[in-house]
Amino acid sequence: MSDCVIRPKNNLQLRKLGNSYMIVEVSAENVNMSNVYTLNKTAADMWQLITEGEHTAADLAGWLCSKYDVEPATAQADVEQQLAEWREFGLIF
Repeated sequence: MSDCVIRPKNNLQLRKLGNSYMIVEVSAENVNMSNVYTLNKTAADMWQLITEGEHTAADLAGWLCSKYDVEPATAQADVEQQLAEWREFGLIF
């Protein structure tokens, strides 16, 4: 799965509220607050990457290694875990 391009579901936006990050569904200038997904800073940065271009899990793991002092295997496992959670909630394809 590390070579598949990750695509976010349409109408989702990352919002920052104070020190918190969340993904919300937006349509016609309204925000659906019934399904709000909170993220930490690292996950929010990763979300931003996938919304700005075509990235694979391997790309994201490489980004994580370049940004933080983390081993490649750990980065890959962390990315795969986050992506699995987002898939479970229907946020990405």
